Parts: sequence; structure tokens; C-alpha cells
Amino acid sequence: MWRKAILLSLREKKIFIAFTLIYTILIFLTSFFIDIGLSGELGETAWYFVIIFFGTSLFLSLLYAWILVSRKRRVWATFKCIGYTNKNILVLVSGMIFFTTLVGFFIVIEVLFHYAAGVAYINQTGINFGVTILVDLIPVITTSAIFIVVQIFAFILAYRKVLKVRPIIALKKVGE
Repeated sequence: MWRKAILLSLREKKIFIAFTLIYTILIFLTSFFIDIGLSGELGETAWYFVIIFFGTSLFLSLLYAWILVSRKRRVWATFKCIGYTNKNILVLVSGMIFFTTLVGFFIVIEVLFHYAAGVAYINQTGINFGVTILVDLIPVITTSAIFIVVQIFAFILAYRKVLKVRPIIALKKVGE
């Protein structure tokens, strides 16, 4: 089922790319401000930004779940007609949401590793540009874990919407 969820999310290219980029930016910014907040550079202001970004993450995950279920109502109804249960469809939807978040996390990790390698290379040359590591790995992992926990609310919304999809929707407008 998870493989099918990944394939379904990749089929929705525009939405998948948009939300993956948004999650990537949110994970990076949240991790950045957590790192700044832990170092004490901005004080309480950094933690306000962290709360705002987590709220934004919650809103976007609910929006993404709503879009996935609403846009594919006929697909879910067709799946119900051929024997899929609500649980199977929920696994597909939650897999799509989880995959999008996970890809955003891996993009952040990849960019930060390449950035750290570039900084290490520049520092080995002996030329001091004043470049330092942007974000430690621990805030990124913590942020990603919290973002994945936030996705549970999106799963609940998706499940409630999937329960409302009736198989008869798949049979409507067949002759048109």
C-alpha cells in the first residue's frame, strides 16, 4: 500500500512539488530558529517564529489532506467500488502526506550536508570568509519529528473526509 501511496503522490506532480517545497522551507526555517533560540541570539523572538512555523505546518498539513481527499473523490469512490476499505484508502492518503513530508526532510538534510561540506572545504583552504554552519543536525531532526507528529491531525481530517465518500460517486457521470 505504501508503494501505491508514493506512486499516487508522484502522479499529482504540481501539488506534490508545491507542498514538498513548502515543507522543505518550513522545516529549514523552523530548525534555523530553534538553533538560534537555543543559542540565545534572538531571545524569545526566535521561539515566537518557531511557534508560527509550527502553526503554519499544521494549517498546511490540514490543507494538503483536504486537497488530496477532495480532488480525488472519484478515485477513492472507485477504490471503494473495487473492494478497498476506508482503512486501505486512509493508508494511501496518509502515505501520500507522510511521503511529502519525508521528501521535504531529506531535501533539507541534503542541502545542509552539501552546505557543511562546502564550508569545511572553504575553511581548509585557509581563507577566512566568516562562513559558519547554518543549522545543526539535531534541530532539523527534532523539527522533522514534530512535523511528522503534526501530520496526525491531517490523517484524522483525511479519515473523516474519506468516510464521507460514497461508492456511488464513481458511477455518476459515466455516460457524459
